[in-house]
Amino acid sequence: MLQSCVKTFLQTAESGSFSAAASRLYVSRVSVMNQINALEASVGVPLFRRTSHGVVLTDAGRSFQKNARKILRMSEDAIREAREAGRPETVTIRVGASMMRPAARLVELWEGMENDRRNVQFSIISFHDGIDGLKNMLHGLGDTIDCFVSPCGSVKLLMEYGFCPFGSCRVEIAMSRKHPLAKKKILRWEDLENESLMLLNRGESYVLDGLRDEILRDHPKIRIVDFNGYYDISAFNLCEQKGYIMETLDIWENLHPSLVTVPVEWPYKMPYGLLYAKNPSAAVKNLVDAVHEYVSR
Repeated sequence: MLQSCVKTFLQTAESGSFSAAASRLYVSRVSVMNQINALEASVGVPLFRRTSHGVVLTDAGRSFQKNARKILRMSEDAIREAREAGRPETVTIRVGASMMRPAARLVELWEGMENDRRNVQFSIISFHDGIDGLKNMLHGLGDTIDCFVSPCGSVKLLMEYGFCPFGSCRVEIAMSRKHPLAKKKILRWEDLENESLMLLNRGESYVLDGLRDEILRDHPKIRIVDFNGYYDISAFNLCEQKGYIMETLDIWENLHPSLVTVPVEWPYKMPYGLLYAKNPSAAVKNLVDAVHEYVSR
């Protein structure tokens, strides 16, 4: 209140009238008069002499004016220091990122959440896709890295690490741009007959195990080519070189320039979210809890 009254006093003294001060402060004339009256009541003496042409500083007003700017500056400094003292300490979250597992979706999700994000900052740590790179990242969770964003349909990973889903990816089919199916807008089961389909080994993903079971049961003309390990760019290269079709995810549709990705008339989706250590730090737990609460609304 005092800070606002002092600002109004200084502007009124400079402007020479309540109306001019009100115009410059974007408030009403009555508001200016009320603040000046309140300030004079607090000081105990008139600060302005009212005239038919405006207002003029009294001797007391001129004395007050000498210290008013100092009062205002001290008030602003006190408010700023109090806000800084009350602001939570900045927490840094180390997020792993690779070509196939970028951190952008987490940052975008966090920016869109309704919370005070100023005390959280993300430090991006790059890693290589593929078996070795992903294993190194998983082994480093909770030590050299806090979390990373990834599709996750592995029962083994879900048992050994924490996972907070905040979306899903459609399971689709990738193939060479020269493949006869490449120009189709959407694929059906009959389109896949007599094709060689690259698919992760059984046990790597409960989602893809369900897809495999349906193929073996209902679509025996589709030849399954077992692929050992996690997908990386070498898997996409193999698809291009061998002329195979390949199970992939919609988030990777622009990963390889020589391949196209086409949706399929099936219901398969892969959970997508944050992987983190089973016993995360307090900062990571707070992040996970905030994300979970947000996506659960």
